[in-house]
Amino acid sequence: MITLNRAQAVRRVLWIVMALNLVVTIIKLVVGFASGSLAIVADAFHSSVDFSANIVGLLGLWVAERPADENHPYGHYKYETIATLTIGALLLVAAFEIGRGVVERLFGAAKPPVVNLQTIVLMAFTFGINIAVTIYETRAGRQLKSSILLADALHTRTDLLVTLSVIASLVASRLGLAGVDSIVAAGVVVLLVRAAYGILRTSSEELTDVATIDPAALQSVARTVAGVTDVAAIRSRGRPDAKYVDLHIKVNPAMDADQAHGVASEVERRIAAQLPGVVDTVVHVEPQWAGDDANSWEALSLRLRGIADGLGLGLHDLHAHVEPDGGYAVEVHLELPASLTLGQAHELADQFEAHARELVPDLRSLVTHLEPLLTELPGEAGVLTPDRRRALERRLAGLADDLAGAGACHNVVVHEVDGHLTATLHVTQPSSRPLTEAHALAEAIQRRLLARETRLNRVVVHVEPPE
Repeated sequence: MITLNRAQAVRRVLWIVMALNLVVTIIKLVVGFASGSLAIVADAFHSSVDFSANIVGLLGLWVAERPADENHPYGHYKYETIATLTIGALLLVAAFEIGRGVVERLFGAAKPPVVNLQTIVLMAFTFGINIAVTIYETRAGRQLKSSILLADALHTRTDLLVTLSVIASLVASRLGLAGVDSIVAAGVVVLLVRAAYGILRTSSEELTDVATIDPAALQSVARTVAGVTDVAAIRSRGRPDAKYVDLHIKVNPAMDADQAHGVASEVERRIAAQLPGVVDTVVHVEPQWAGDDANSWEALSLRLRGIADGLGLGLHDLHAHVEPDGGYAVEVHLELPASLTLGQAHELADQFEAHARELVPDLRSLVTHLEPLLTELPGEAGVLTPDRRRALERRLAGLADDLAGAGACHNVVVHEVDGHLTATLHVTQPSSRPLTEAHALAEAIQRRLLARETRLNRVVVHVEPPE
């Protein structure tokens, strides 16, 4: 979107230039018809293209300065580019008209113009106006960084050559060298086509989203931010004064959402500060997986949990192992909203599995157990009397001590929720005992308690060192 002050300044310049071009066009038309000079009439037509281009530019600015809306979330700046594109097209029209005049002069039977000193002076006067317009519009275009002013100034600069060639042809006509007019005019046509090509190329590049910033420059700036380990998928588009950028950065997978957001925001800030013309930057954050860590348990767990988070699912009881061929077999419990039907839940699970296979190519099998995600916490209520509950807790402690050692089990609590019995207990073990052995002990206790006390639905064992 063009800022209001800039738009007003560009519009003011175009109004002034349009008024001067109108004066030049009128003078040339009057002189051309009065003298019968085809060159002057053609030049007048060329000046009328300038006048028309100014109108197109004003219309383009009127639309381009409108703020972003629902249908144009990136603003309306491309309408100014379209207006600039139209100027290039009008320039080609002018080249065609002058070229046709050259052909008629060379092969037709056009009458020579009636040239006098007054005709030459008036054309010289319009030449001076064009010089003033070119200087004024070029300076304003550079100061305001307006592509439409610079394009129109380039167009007006070609008027100088056209008018100069017309003046030369008038002088040559007075000297009896009518052929000079056609030669000079043909050279001007080439220059017009070249200028039109430059304008059309620049405008079409903006409309077709040609890259506006060197990816290496963007990567260099992004890498200066602490926490960015890699930069990829760099894209840019727009025009010199309105560049849009998007890129992917990779960060440590252990970062939480707030940390990753902070890194991304700093990347956006530095790009806007160090690369001129950038008005918007979108940064996509990805976890960085490197070397053997990409195949570690932590990496696999983080990837699967990230997929679940993205789909709004819960995840627990993740089990995985490496198969003989080196691939992975995974079992996981997915928690889904209880309001879903089985078909809807299965569709979400399919999405989870499809994403998992994309991120983990070596995944050989993936089994998902679907569980409803409760929206309210259930209360504890059951039929066990306090005495029966305490008796059960003593039996569980004795069974655990048989495996962990006398007096190792403590803090045994039995909960009864929605008719299901759950037991939690703590087991003390030497702090020097390997974690793998401690985990194996906990699983052995769980199996034994579930086998002996068939009323239990779940057992949670917490192994801890002595206090």
